[in-house]
Amino acid sequence: MRLEKDKTGIARHRRWRGLKDTLYDYGQWLKLWGILIEWALRHPVLNVRAVFRYRWMLSYLTVPSFFDRLAGRMGGEGLRACRMNLNTVADVVTKDLEKTLMADEHLRPGNPNSKKIIYMDELIPKLVTAGFSDHVTILAQAIPAYLPSLINQHSPVHYIEASESYGLPADVCPLPSLEAGIAIEDDFPKVGCCFISCNMPCDGSIMTTTMQDRRFNLPTFPLNIPLRWTREDTQEYAVEEMKACIAFIEEQTGEKCDWGKLKEACERVNEQSRLKMEKWELNRTDTPPFIGGGSWIYRIFSYEFGCANPRVLANDRKVNVILRKPFEEGRAPYPYPKEVRHRAVVWNTPANMYAHFNAWIAECWGVQVVCDMIDLQGTQIIDTSTRESMLYGLAKMVQGSTMRVHTKGGWEVIMNDLWAKVEEYRADLIVMFDQISCKGVAALKGAFEEQARARGVRMVWVEQDLMDPTTISRRTMRDQVNQYMQTVMGETPLDGDLVDFDDSEAW
Repeated sequence: MRLEKDKTGIARHRRWRGLKDTLYDYGQWLKLWGILIEWALRHPVLNVRAVFRYRWMLSYLTVPSFFDRLAGRMGGEGLRACRMNLNTVADVVTKDLEKTLMADEHLRPGNPNSKKIIYMDELIPKLVTAGFSDHVTILAQAIPAYLPSLINQHSPVHYIEASESYGLPADVCPLPSLEAGIAIEDDFPKVGCCFISCNMPCDGSIMTTTMQDRRFNLPTFPLNIPLRWTREDTQEYAVEEMKACIAFIEEQTGEKCDWGKLKEACERVNEQSRLKMEKWELNRTDTPPFIGGGSWIYRIFSYEFGCANPRVLANDRKVNVILRKPFEEGRAPYPYPKEVRHRAVVWNTPANMYAHFNAWIAECWGVQVVCDMIDLQGTQIIDTSTRESMLYGLAKMVQGSTMRVHTKGGWEVIMNDLWAKVEEYRADLIVMFDQISCKGVAALKGAFEEQARARGVRMVWVEQDLMDPTTISRRTMRDQVNQYMQTVMGETPLDGDLVDFDDSEAW
């Protein structure tokens, strides 16, 4: 019998993982509640007002359930790494949420904290503003849009419908449609002395920036980066854009960039990058550590939201020590999944509304995701010897942002890099997400299939609509995998209860 009740996804009881792992998991669950309760009690009246003011605030009440889904059935080192990563996310995000609400002029009109915030597009790493220590940087769409879409599959639906009611076409990617809907509903917090927009990841997001700009009504700098970001002849332009952006921030904040602090931050990011590359090396071994959907979610968080954050760096160091131990001892870092039948590379943008897909495919079919496209971003080491070299590295980091790093930049980054990763990670299966509203990658479907056949690599296409569960549900995504695994691969499920179930009402 399934642990979760049908449709709702609510667990009948906590999962038994053996005494040691169950106690650890329960302790980390309590630690999460401690983080959330501490955050709620620091400003109880303000937080209650925010719940009534912003629809998306309700999604944060379901975070413990979300983390449980990401942890799945994990045990051993994988469970420890996953829970440590997730609680680090909770710790840092609640602090940023507190700063946002404290400065929000919707909740506290005319308060001076608002002008101490640099509002910035969520696809730009916070490292860009690390030299401005007298101001707080808030990623504009992260708290009201991106994070709730991961936590609660239903969170984006209202805003997407608001966009379509306003006149936006229904076939627009749900990411810009969601952000436009939040702007239309006036559900972005009102903060900031200025706004840094960008041309990432695609034309849909660029267009929705105009709708957000109307609501923010702030002095805005569009940080435009080259489309062909791998070419060296575009980097002079990218560096000039970075210089202009920093000059704009200086003008709007009245604060000069502290290049010493920026250098320190870049060096912390370099260490984070090295630690991430070590995790990739472990994933190339015969016993890759599996930490489920928590891996790619934490990578997006640490690359943009938590880059250069000492709290995040400290967690990265601890997690690597944990993951390194079983490798050094010559043993598998899990009793999970109970059987690894296939090593998979996941390509294209994953579905936010099914963030724990990697856990399901491992538990049901024994497919171990050893490489995830959304995990591969921005690990070029920044040369901090001079200002110019630092600006160059910073510009390259911005260009390697989430999603864009492989969906923009030419054939080599979307196509050639896939086959390189299949070989590096010794994968025998590609899980190709077919995000139906993304027109760019859809145009290459035939090319992907042709090259997969030529190389003798199995590829399962999984249709999804990123943040919109009303067009393609989690159940429909699973059905596509089930049919492929049974008919093409000739497999039987590891757990028959996971083949078909209804989680349409679950968060």
